[in-house]
Amino acid sequence: MEPVEIAAGKYQLRPWTERDVDAARVALTDPEIMRWRAPRPPGEQHPGPEEWLTRRIGFWAEGIHACFIVMDAVSGEVLGDVSVQHIDRTCHTAEIGYWVMPKARGAGVATEAAKIASRWAFGALGLHRLTLVHAVGNPGSCRVAQRAGFALEGVMREASPNRDGIGYHDEHLHALIVTDPVP
Repeated sequence: MEPVEIAAGKYQLRPWTERDVDAARVALTDPEIMRWRAPRPPGEQHPGPEEWLTRRIGFWAEGIHACFIVMDAVSGEVLGDVSVQHIDRTCHTAEIGYWVMPKARGAGVATEAAKIASRWAFGALGLHRLTLVHAVGNPGSCRVAQRAGFALEGVMREASPNRDGIGYHDEHLHALIVTDPVP
């Protein structure tokens, strides 16, 4: 899959590059972003910013994960990340994931980024269904999903391991179908 840039009003979505190491460093050390990231097996650390960027850049070539940096279209300030991940071209499905930089939280960035990425996934990739999954304990992500038009379909019980490696937590499953109206 070829990397693309998307101009969408006050936001610009573009693929991550090696030049974005400072933004990656901030994201990978932010307690709120790290709080909701998937845990690693015991003894395995999360990658540093350089390795993290290399992986995100490489995902495009694999065709299973489109990673976008979300920027202010005027200032170029990095606001966050949105991804169309786990792309399945056979079933025409994928999952939307996102996070927002600390200084951009509460301004609707995640909602708009999820809408933009969803429209791109339906149009450019020809997908039929997108899911958005978040921990039940993350009400901010629930609001983002709902405002972006993703219907709550249910609770996936004990669907993901806790960050401390002890036990599991429930997750909400939201979905958006290509024929659903986007707010």
